Amino acid sequence: MRESDKWKFWTVAGLLPPLVLLSVVLGSVSIPIDSMWSGALTDTERLIVLDSRLPRTLTALLGGGALALSGLFMQTLFRNPLAGPSVLGLTSGASLAVAAVTLAGGTAAVAQWSVVTAAVVGAGVVLVFILFAAQRFSDVTAVLIVGLMLGFFASALVSLLQSFSDRVSLQAYVFWGFGTFGNVTRASMPVYAVPLLVVMAISPVWIKALNSLLPGEAHAKTMGVNIRRLRFALMGATGVMVGVVTAFCGPVAFIGLAAPHLARFIFRTVNHRVILPFSMIMGAVMALGCDIIARLPGLDAALPLNTVTAFMGAPVVIYLILSGRARTISV
Repeated sequence: MRESDKWKFWTVAGLLPPLVLLSVVLGSVSIPIDSMWSGALTDTERLIVLDSRLPRTLTALLGGGALALSGLFMQTLFRNPLAGPSVLGLTSGASLAVAAVTLAGGTAAVAQWSVVTAAVVGAGVVLVFILFAAQRFSDVTAVLIVGLMLGFFASALVSLLQSFSDRVSLQAYVFWGFGTFGNVTRASMPVYAVPLLVVMAISPVWIKALNSLLPGEAHAKTMGVNIRRLRFALMGATGVMVGVVTAFCGPVAFIGLAAPHLARFIFRTVNHRVILPFSMIMGAVMALGCDIIARLPGLDAALPLNTVTAFMGAPVVIYLILSGRARTISV
């Protein structure tokens, strides 16, 4: 990283500690900051912090970082600024599986683990088709089209299920579609966190290959990159991250699309040595910020997470793309 960019990195990274603190103390029940520092919490406050606020905060941090990394992978692989975590149809596959459980089951009393399992299976089935297409076709555009068509097909089946479902089950599915970081408990945190941490930890291995993809696949081949193997790895990693986040948090929108654009805009570079770690930090900042806004004190109920992410993410993406600043000037 250039010396002039270090202050940018640490400025944005410095937002995480205060956001984490706000995420823990703010909510329908406010926790005094001085009690947090001194540890003088009541039993009720301690229960709220340990069983609700901290798991929710960690869920937002990991989920935002994972979605941002997924978006970066897809935008680089497809060389498309509008590519995001849902571009391969994984989110639609997870949504279809959840719809099958909550809508076709005819009851809203569906256990959380049933929804999580269904979402993972749905995303996994779509991922198998995508990886098969990646092995069969050498053209990355063909793989993109396959993913988009699978997404449209899954969305059509969801609409069909919705038209035949009862009102209570439909309401349960709609609430899942709003997205939330509040579904991960202390008991389920390892199942949620471990796959995301593993993929994010090994992601620096692909930095050199990702940089070689920027001028095109032909250039990457001259650099000795095995395109099929790289495509398989990036899609597999994206499938794991998107599948896990969608399973536990619902189809969270815009964070994976907007965070890589903001990273490129701030640093004016496409060098993945810089924007890969910064995209994850930016995704975590966006996720925490949106979650805090969604449950600000004074609100009768929490706002839908996807409403907040759309209000924040959509204008950013529109501005960066129309201004041309999503593209960078150096590598």
